[in-house]
Amino acid sequence: MRHHAVAMAMSVGAGLLLAGVSLKVATEAIRIAGPEAAALSLLLGASVFSMSNAFLARLGATHRKRCGECIQQPVESQKPGSGVAIALGNALDAVPGAMVLGIALRERVLPLALVFAFAVGSIPEALSSTAGMRVAGRSHTYIFLLWAAIAIGAAIAIMAGYVGAGSLSEAWAPRLRAFGAGALLAMTAETMIPEAFHDSPRFSGLLTAFGFGLLLLVDAGTR
Repeated sequence: MRHHAVAMAMSVGAGLLLAGVSLKVATEAIRIAGPEAAALSLLLGASVFSMSNAFLARLGATHRKRCGECIQQPVESQKPGSGVAIALGNALDAVPGAMVLGIALRERVLPLALVFAFAVGSIPEALSSTAGMRVAGRSHTYIFLLWAAIAIGAAIAIMAGYVGAGSLSEAWAPRLRAFGAGALLAMTAETMIPEAFHDSPRFSGLLTAFGFGLLLLVDAGTR
């Protein structure tokens, strides 16, 4: 897919994730834990993600989400280890959402709208990263094994969220939920929105609002 199409999909995906975080994750955390605890946990989650992302950028994953047309991913000959850094970066993006889903499963309340937001919102990330890896010369086998490993890792992260929420007191579940919300917000701001608006198609803001509104409709239809 060309960058123009990827950016359009990224705009919609960013709107979906922002709606899912604000309506289904942060709101519940505030209601149960209170605004102070939820805000602190949210900032902590965002800090952990941003610091991890900055560390990976130093290893060569600065443009891991760029499809290759606007800013090309580094090749191994230019920056040895950049492929591993890109793989770790993609895995890092999957962890917050998986953790939130695991906690929701423990609470026996798993909103279908949240699953929809995380699943559909993640597709543009995968499209962009895969296109960038192909432009950088990485093989089909490398890309396939990477996404297979990330899928398995996401399942493990869901299990970890489920087990972790069960081993802690009930007061910690909303705090962990807010922690995941903060990480998701940071991920959306640092890896999705820059590409959605870099040399972007017209009406990217409208597409983001469309994604946000789409989740409102999905949420209303699943109640």
